Amino acid sequence: MKHPLLLLLLPAALMGCAGTPPAEDKATQVAAIDPSTVCERDQATGTRMISVRCRTAADREQDKRDAEAMNEASRHTRPSGPAGR
Repeated sequence: MKHPLLLLLLPAALMGCAGTPPAEDKATQVAAIDPSTVCERDQATGTRMISVRCRTAADREQDKRDAEAMNEASRHTRPSGPAGR
């Protein structure tokens, strides 16, 4: 045989293709467990990788409270004047 290395790498390459299930399948599984869970697919600019982020209703409410607290805190800060005054 001229290419024994090729015969060794071919099965490894085929097994790599049978890896993890697509992200949308995982999102469906998570959402099936908890009906209040919402999964969002996100693709960052400059990449083909898609990430799935699943959050419960409690997570979304906490995010909303955190955003409101940051907004309120930014209203109460005094703008700093020019340096040296």
